[in-house]
Amino acid sequence: METQSIVISKLYIVAEYFLTAFKNSVVYRILARIVKWAKWIFGSCVLLKIIVREGRLEGFWKQSRSCRFFDSVLQNAIALIRRLYDKRENVFGGSILYKLFIYFADNLHVLLSLAFFIMLITPHSLWYNIFTLMIAFGLLVIILLKTAADKNKILDFKFIGFYIAIYIISIILAQVFSMFPLLSLRFFIFHLNCFILVLLLVDSLNTKEKYATVVESLLAGLAIVGLYAIVQRIRGVPVDPSQTDLTVNVGMPGRVYSTMENPNNLGQVLIMILPFYVAVALGSSSFIKKFIITGMFLPPLAALALTYSRSSWIGFAAAAFVFVLLINWRYVPLFVFAGFAMVPFLPTTVYNRILTIWNPQDSSVNYRFLIYRTIWPVLEKYWVTGTGLGSDVFMDIVRNYPLYTRVIPPHTHNLYIQVWIEMGLVGLLSFAGFMGYIIKKGVNMARAQTDKYMKYGIIAGVSSLAGILVVGIGEYVWYYPRVMVIFWIITGLLLASLNLTEDAKG
Repeated sequence: METQSIVISKLYIVAEYFLTAFKNSVVYRILARIVKWAKWIFGSCVLLKIIVREGRLEGFWKQSRSCRFFDSVLQNAIALIRRLYDKRENVFGGSILYKLFIYFADNLHVLLSLAFFIMLITPHSLWYNIFTLMIAFGLLVIILLKTAADKNKILDFKFIGFYIAIYIISIILAQVFSMFPLLSLRFFIFHLNCFILVLLLVDSLNTKEKYATVVESLLAGLAIVGLYAIVQRIRGVPVDPSQTDLTVNVGMPGRVYSTMENPNNLGQVLIMILPFYVAVALGSSSFIKKFIITGMFLPPLAALALTYSRSSWIGFAAAAFVFVLLINWRYVPLFVFAGFAMVPFLPTTVYNRILTIWNPQDSSVNYRFLIYRTIWPVLEKYWVTGTGLGSDVFMDIVRNYPLYTRVIPPHTHNLYIQVWIEMGLVGLLSFAGFMGYIIKKGVNMARAQTDKYMKYGIIAGVSSLAGILVVGIGEYVWYYPRVMVIFWIITGLLLASLNLTEDAKG
C-alpha cells in the first residue's frame, strides 16, 4: 500500500507539472479565447435566438380553415374505410387471416424494423424499387384494417403542419401539371412511398420501446453494411475513373460501395445513421450495451472513410458538429481542436483526398459548375412552376438547351436546385421550411426532454438531417431511391421522437 501511495503521489506531481505548464502555454490561451468567443456567439447571438424560437406560422395553420379542411379530408377517408369494413365485417371478423393482420398491426414497429434491416443489407443488384412500394403499401393496408376494425384507433396526422402540407400539395401539383406526366409517375410513387413510411413511423412508434426497436434495427443493419464494405476493401475494389479523377487522386485505391449503388450513396446512408450509434450509447444505462453499440459503430465509421466520398465526409463533420453543439456548446472548441489534431494521423490516401476538395483542377468539382451553367436557362424559365417530378422529365427538357457538359446531366447535383426545378418555388420553400421547422423544434424539444435515450435520439435526428442537408448542397441525394427512403425514415424517426416528447410533457 505504501509503494502504491508513493507511485500515485509521484504521478500527481508529474500531472500537476504538465497541467501548470499547459495553463501557461500559448495553446491554452488560444483555447481560452476560443471558448470566450464561443460563449459570446452562442450566448448572445440574435440569429441563434431567431433560429430556436417557436415560429408563428404553424400556430396560425392549426387555427386556420385550410388546416381543418386538410384534416377533414384525411378523416373522411378513414371514415369511408370504416364504412366499407362495416359492410363486410362478417367476412373479415372471423377469418384467421384478418386476425393475423390485426396482430401484425399491433406489432407494426417490428415489421418496420425488419423491413428497414433488409433494405440496408440487401445488395444493390438484388434490390428493386418495387420492394419499397410493397413494404409501404403492404404495411399501410395492415394499419388501415386495424383502424377500420377498432373505432378507438385514430391515425396520427398531427405531424402534418403548414410546411409539410404545402410540400405534399406541391408534389401532387408537380405530378398533375408535369411537362411529361407519365415520366413523372414513377417519381410520384417514390414520394408517396416515403410519405407513407413517415406516417407509419409516427403512428406506430408511440412508446420509447418501439422507437428503440426501430432505431437499433437500423444500427444492426448498418453494422453489417460496414463489415461488408471492409471485406470489399480487403478483397480489393477496382478504381472507377468515372467516380474518381485519377490525375489529382494518384494512388487512391478503389472506393467501397457495400450494398449500395456507388460510394457516394453509401456515404450518404452512413452519415444519416451514424449519429444514432452515439445517441444509443450515450442514452443507455447498461455498460454492456454501450460497449456493444460502440463496437457496432466502428465498421460503418471505417466504411465512411473507405468510400472516399468528400461530400459525405463534410456532411459527417457537420452532423458531428451539430451533435456536439446540442449536447453542450462548450465542447465545440474542443471538438474543433480535436478535429485539427487528428489530421496528422489520417491515412495518406484520406489526407490527399481531403486536399482535392480545394483543387480547382479536380474534374468532379468543375463538372458541377458546368451542370449549373447548363441548367440555368431551364431554371430561369421554370423557376415559378417547375417542370414536373423526376430526373427523367428534367433530362428531357435540358436536352433542348445548350449543353456545357459532355452528356445530358441526369440531375443538378444539388438537392435544393433539383427540388426547385421539379416542383417550382413553392415546392422549394415548403421543403426548406419543413426541414427548418423540424430541426428547430428538435433543438427545443431536446432541451425539454428528460429521458436520456429520447433526448439523444432527438439530437441524433437533428444532426443526421443537418449532415445530409449539407451534402445536398453538392449532391442530389435523392437520385438513388434507397437514399431518399432512408432520408425520410430519419425524418419519420425525428417526428416520432418529437411526438413522444410532447406527449410526455402534456
